[in-house]
Amino acid sequence: MIGQGEKIARAAEKWLGTPHVNGAKVKGVGVDCGMLLIASLEDAGAIQQDAIMVEPYSNEWHLHHSEEWFLSIVERYCHRVSELQEGDFVMYQFGRCVSHGGVYVGDGHIVHSVIGQGVIMTDISDVMFLDAKGQSRLRGIYRFGG
Repeated sequence: MIGQGEKIARAAEKWLGTPHVNGAKVKGVGVDCGMLLIASLEDAGAIQQDAIMVEPYSNEWHLHHSEEWFLSIVERYCHRVSELQEGDFVMYQFGRCVSHGGVYVGDGHIVHSVIGQGVIMTDISDVMFLDAKGQSRLRGIYRFGG
């Protein structure tokens, strides 16, 4: 029997190739990294469609605010874990706070939506996840539910 984490991971993979559109959540048309996390939960049957509503936001909010707005939404529905499993959300800091997330799909890969590239699969050790000093931008691993 397929577990919830694997269902979330497979759901995220079905968004590959969708363009990046800030605040959108329409497969094949547009999605951003945060809405991809919500869409993956919906598509996996973990939550009802539109159960998590997010107010409109700028795609540059993380450059101007220090509050952990994005992370606070994730923390309402997920708990932090130390060991990475399929379907977990990986949260990264770009700018002044946590501002990017992806779904771990196994085999060292995450699916995430990137401006200018859309939804892609990236190796979790990709250089994009390092800051200018070579330090990891990873700020936490979160698992949906219990």
